[in-house]
Amino acid sequence: MNKTLLASVLLSALFSSTTFAAEELSTENAAYTPSEPLVLEPVVATPENGLSPIEDEVPKFDDTMHYFVGLTGGMADMSFSLVHATSSSDKVSASSPDASGFAGADIGFYTAGGNGRIYYSYQKMSGESEFENKKIADTDVTLHLLSADYIFLADKAINPFIGAHVGYMIAETTSEKYGSYKQSNPVLGIQAGVAWRISDHFTTEIGARHTASQRKDQNYWSGSKVDPEDVVYPNTQSDLKSITTFYMSANYRF
Repeated sequence: MNKTLLASVLLSALFSSTTFAAEELSTENAAYTPSEPLVLEPVVATPENGLSPIEDEVPKFDDTMHYFVGLTGGMADMSFSLVHATSSSDKVSASSPDASGFAGADIGFYTAGGNGRIYYSYQKMSGESEFENKKIADTDVTLHLLSADYIFLADKAINPFIGAHVGYMIAETTSEKYGSYKQSNPVLGIQAGVAWRISDHFTTEIGARHTASQRKDQNYWSGSKVDPEDVVYPNTQSDLKSITTFYMSANYRF
């Protein structure tokens, strides 16, 4: 009997406490009313808060011309033929030089707005020709090029470009067996690549350039005499037909 009465009293007290807590929570919630609705507003970049608009992070060209200088380097692949003949049936044909490194420099200007550029390039490269896995000749080449590029997306940080060039080539081939010969003639070519503007002044780029010789015929080396009707042996002929380069450049714009 005492146990039953005690259990009833505990249950009654627990129920009363729970009811009181629920009423108190309801009263607190009813008492809170926000003075203004919560609204999320975008943060506007202003000089006062030290922020800058995103579009200002991309360096833009202005409406004036800007000069630039650059250094370039990469790999050069020459299309070169060399034939030494001791008779009409006994001829040695060396292979084209293997791809080798080259280096150069550029100087020129960007047009207003940055949509184009015109520049002079100086490039120096060399290669070895082989016959039966033995070096038979060395060829040193110097290129003087005048190029013009059209630049796409000039208002962006990444700028694809395409262009063409004209110029002059000086190539000297030297062989311990056959002597030496210098080839000089005009060249024409095209180039394409992608530039990345790091800042207002610095730009890097990668690209490819193909330069073709404008000489039509192979020439006999100095010291070899050829009669129009009778070829004199021994004789040596060579011709540098074209050069393809894959390069990287770093430019500084003033």
